[in-house]
Order: sequence, then C-alpha cells, then structure tokens
Amino acid sequence: MEISSLPSRSSAASEDEARPTVAPSPPEPPPGLSSSERALRWGLGALSVALAVATVWYFAGLFVYLAVGGLLAYFLHPMVDRIQGMGVRRVPSILLVFVLVLGLFAILLTFIVPFLAQQVQDLSQLVSVEAATEAARYVEAWAGQFAPVEPGQIEATVRDALQALAQGDLVEGDRVAQTISSLVSVFTNIVYAVIIIPFITFFLLKDGVELKRSLLKWVPNRYFEITLAVLAKAEVSLGRYGRALLVQSTSVALVAWFALWMVGLDNALAIGIFVGIANTIPYFGPFFGFLVGTVVGIAQTGDLSLVLGVAAAMALTQLSDNVLFQPYIFSRAANAHPLVILFVVLIGAQLAGLIGMLVAIPLTTIVRVIGAQILWSVRNYHIFRTAP
Repeated sequence: MEISSLPSRSSAASEDEARPTVAPSPPEPPPGLSSSERALRWGLGALSVALAVATVWYFAGLFVYLAVGGLLAYFLHPMVDRIQGMGVRRVPSILLVFVLVLGLFAILLTFIVPFLAQQVQDLSQLVSVEAATEAARYVEAWAGQFAPVEPGQIEATVRDALQALAQGDLVEGDRVAQTISSLVSVFTNIVYAVIIIPFITFFLLKDGVELKRSLLKWVPNRYFEITLAVLAKAEVSLGRYGRALLVQSTSVALVAWFALWMVGLDNALAIGIFVGIANTIPYFGPFFGFLVGTVVGIAQTGDLSLVLGVAAAMALTQLSDNVLFQPYIFSRAANAHPLVILFVVLIGAQLAGLIGMLVAIPLTTIVRVIGAQILWSVRNYHIFRTAP
C-alpha cells in the first residue's frame, strides 16, 4: 500500500472541522411521582395538619399558657438583649428584667388598683336592684315606640333575675356546689398560670435561639430559606401589631374618658379604661362602653337624660377610632382592610367566643405572612415543583 494513498493528519483534521458538531444528548430525567404517590403525599400532609389541629384543640389550655409565655418572651427579648449588650450574662439579664417587670407590676397594684377598686365600688353602689329596675322601665318605654313590647315584660324579667340572684335560687345546694367548683377551677387555673407562664417565658428567653435552630434542623434544604423568611417576617409583623394595639387602645381609652367626662358621667375614667381594654377586640370597645355608660348614666340620674350624651361620647370615640386610629395605626400594622378585620373578628367570635375575637387578628397576620411568602417563593423559585 502506498503511503500517498493514506490520508494525511492535516487533511483528516480539515475533514473533522468541516463535519458539523453534534452536541451530546442530555440524559433522560427520571420519571416523576405517579398520581398515586402524589395523592399519598397530599393525604399524609392533610393527616398531619389534622392531627396537629386536634392536638392543639385537645390541649388548648396548655397551648394558651405557651402562647402567653411566648408573647411575653417576645416583648421582653429586646430588654434582655440590651442588658446583655452591656456585658451582663444572659441568665442574670433575664432575672434582672423579671425583677423590673415585677417591680412595675407591684407599683401598679399599689397605686392604680386601689383607685380602680374604688371606682368599681362606686359603680356597684350606683347600679343597684332599684336602679336596674328603673333603667329597665325606661328602656321598655323607649323600645315600645319602635316595636310591640308587652307592658312590664322587660322590667319584670330584670327584677326577677336580680331577686333570684340576691335571695333565692342561687343558694340551693346544687348551685352552691357548682359555684364552689367553678371558684376552685378558676383558682387552680390562676395558680397554674402564675407558675407555668414565667417558667415558659424564662426558658424561651434563655434558650429561644437554640430552640429555633433545633427546629430548623428538621426543615429540608429546599424549604430552609423560605422558613427563615417566614419566621423573620412573622416576628416583625407581630411586633408591629402589638405596638399598634397598645397605642390604639390607649388612644381610645383617653378619647372615651374625655368625652364621657365632658357629658358629666360619673366614673368616666373607669369606663374609659374599660373601653380601651375592650377595644383590643377591634370595633367592639365603644359598643361595650355605650352599654356600660348607659347603665351608669341611668343609675346616676334615674332617667334617660345622660343616654344621649353617652351615645354621643361613644360615637365620637368610634369616629376617632375609625377615622384616625384604625387607618393610620392599626390597619397599617395588621396590613389588612378594616372590613377584612371586622369579618375576621366575627369569624373568631363564631369559632371560639371571646378568645377567638382576641387572637383573630394576630393569627390572621401570621397566616397572611406565611401565605404571601409561600406564594412569592412558588412564583420565583418553584419550591413545590417536583425535582427532575
């Protein structure tokens, strides 16, 4: 075979350059989850959520203690960090904060509680059986102008109930046993709360960071960043909500006190404080204040002369809350429309009564933060898409 007949290296290279380059085909992705596997995964997730809800519902009392301790730890955490930043160790910082809080609480008990007790005693003297019966008579006469009311029906109902409360039926053996049982239960719950809540608060302040890290270790890597973002945003939202609620309730109490004082109602300060506390349930504080103020006004004057003034005072309080405090303080903190807040509070009342009304807005805030963060992560990172 002649050498000239063999292709040279340069000619072979030129032929390779001329031949089009074909990229290697990527490996085929493994098959995704089947429909039965996906259904099983969703079923297990739903079952886990149902078990968690059932556990919370069954141990509701313990979870209330845990929630209160967590809130206290959250609000005391900045103070502990500030003292620790001055060179004090963590545990002494926590104990110092506890001493400061207990000292403030003792001051409130020493100076404010006797004043409020005197106010409540004055109210109880005003609202007697005769005054309540007289108020029922005026309410009956007023209601009879708008709806058919049988003469003496409301007055007789109120009088019979008060007489039964003061004299008759509540001293029977069964009622006494029920009352004693209720008092023992309330006292036991108070003792549990006094012991358990500070215990929970202390250890959350001491080991809260380590506890959070331990819980985050169970989070899969693909959900780690979103979990951190949810926790951070929920913490910020709850802090904003707590500060806004404190400012709003204080403002409502001041407006209610000043307005009731202007119309000449006795014990206006006590009723104003009650309105501010009741306003932790959005939109319902002035309504409760109107009911209490109306009873006190009728008991004070013996007629309906102060009812219109009390109604005007509570209307001014409600207007100030709706125009100033709700839009500029509370709604921005909760980041929700006032109508949404109203419906959420009503749903909470339907599900869990007074406690549901109190926790409706914080829970809604947390759920909104979680939902918004998950939706953003789904749109940008496709975190729930099955990996190839």
